[in-house]
Amino acid sequence: MRILCARYAHLGLVTVLRRFPELRGEPVIVGGAPELRLPVIAASAAAVSAGVREGMPLRQAQQLCPAAAFVPLDIEATASLRGEICATLHRLAPAVEVSDDEALCDLSGSHAGFGDESAWGVAVARALAVALDVEPPAVGIAGSRFVARLAARQGRPGHIRRVRDGEETAFLAPLPLDVLPVDPAITARLAGFGLDCIGAVAGLSPAELQRQFGREGLAVHLLLQGEDGDGVNAATAEQTWSERLVLDSPVAQMETLLQAARRCAVVLGERLSARSLAGGEVSVVFEVEEAEDVSASAVPAAPTGNAAETWTAVLALLGELHPPSPVTAVRVELMRISPAIGRQTDLLRPGDAARDSVVAAASRLSARFGETVARRPRLALDPGDLPERRFVWEPPAVAGVRR
Repeated sequence: MRILCARYAHLGLVTVLRRFPELRGEPVIVGGAPELRLPVIAASAAAVSAGVREGMPLRQAQQLCPAAAFVPLDIEATASLRGEICATLHRLAPAVEVSDDEALCDLSGSHAGFGDESAWGVAVARALAVALDVEPPAVGIAGSRFVARLAARQGRPGHIRRVRDGEETAFLAPLPLDVLPVDPAITARLAGFGLDCIGAVAGLSPAELQRQFGREGLAVHLLLQGEDGDGVNAATAEQTWSERLVLDSPVAQMETLLQAARRCAVVLGERLSARSLAGGEVSVVFEVEEAEDVSASAVPAAPTGNAAETWTAVLALLGELHPPSPVTAVRVELMRISPAIGRQTDLLRPGDAARDSVVAAASRLSARFGETVARRPRLALDPGDLPERRFVWEPPAVAGVRR
């Protein structure tokens, strides 16, 4: 496992500097008015140099830096920027975790577009620098989440600090105990033994740590070795999108309804493609005049990630809809929307990326002529380098038998 950690200015501060570029280089404090009993959410470099820290009461921050501009947090703008960064990184890494001041990317394996880990890390850092447009991030790369974070904290903005496999112990040795993500009571007790850095604690055996701290002692031992057993926690929250087209007058002609559904599908598909997302379920709804809505939904063989794939999934559903009276509006919905992990074709070796297009073509044939006509493609486990061996073609389903 190789993990990249990028630390950057709080996104709430970035949105403020985007909105008020004249404040760049000035002391800025995000958190609201000083008279409110709220903590500091973020502070610019000029404010930090005056002693302002995150979590500090706003009144105390005003005393330390009376010339600072106090700006409330724009929750919607911050969430939008977080989404932009997530979409940008998903084009470069298979798994991404983004917070307001840090991003984690999985750099395990190889990338067809970059020759080695260094080039891959540089590409991610540059993409983040362009997206943030305030200050380039400090980047750390290591074999665990814990060490990558520390490498980023030790680095400078615009630089990458790499900790190669086997170098974790030497990297961690001089660091103070308070960088360990454990109960402060444990680090205080270790300091009471005269152990003032991670290297000193690393001299203790796992048995000694377990005798002193129980199960938490074993967790400390793993951290001292640069291991945390945790990778990138990719977001799993699903979204649902809907596109509705109200017709000028009630329509019964299927050709007109088909064009309306196509417009909705294209709009949703383009949104998916722009944000590097994919839809796992598609639904089409006909709003019928003076009657209940008629709808159909299905889970495509492959998630829809662009306009063409979304329209293909919608087209397969239209034959199931038989409105009893003229239709007043057409609605297309995409469910189970999540980051398009595995659809970043530049991460794959040449030829492997054809799987999605082949599966989509087979799905179109099945939707049009029935499941018993088209063979179903399955990516071979060991395809070798011959294109014709990349897929195993399974026989079509037998009528009445589902596999």
